[in-house]
Amino acid sequence: MNQHTPRGFTLIEVMITVAIIGILAAIAYPSYTRYVERTQVSDGKVALSEAAQRLERCYTSTLTYEDCNIAEESPEGFYTLAVEEVDASSYTLTATGADGRVAAEGAECHSLTLDHQGTRTPEACW
Repeated sequence: MNQHTPRGFTLIEVMITVAIIGILAAIAYPSYTRYVERTQVSDGKVALSEAAQRLERCYTSTLTYEDCNIAEESPEGFYTLAVEEVDASSYTLTATGADGRVAAEGAECHSLTLDHQGTRTPEACW
C-alpha cells in the first residue's frame, strides 16, 4: 500500500505565522522610527556644535562674530543652519529640520538653537 504523506503547510499554520510577523512589526516599527529621529536630531546637534566652534575660532582672530562663515547644512543634511541675531559679541545659531526628514514642523526637535553662552533650546532635545 502506498501511504500519502502530507507536504507543505496548512492554512492555519500560515495564518499563525502571518499574525506573529504582524505583531512583531507593530512593536518594532515605532521603535525604529524613534531611533531614526534621534539619529537625525543628533546630526543637528553636531552641526550646531561645529558651527559654534567655527564662530569662536573666528572671534579669536577678528574679535567679532560678524562676517564669520559657517556651513549651511548639517553633515548628514538633515538640518539647515543659520546665524541669527549676530553682532560683535553675541550670536544665536538655529538648525531647522529639512522637510521630509526630521520630524514634521511643530514637532519638538524640528528647530534647535544654540547661542554664544551655550544656551540650548529646546532642552528636551539636548
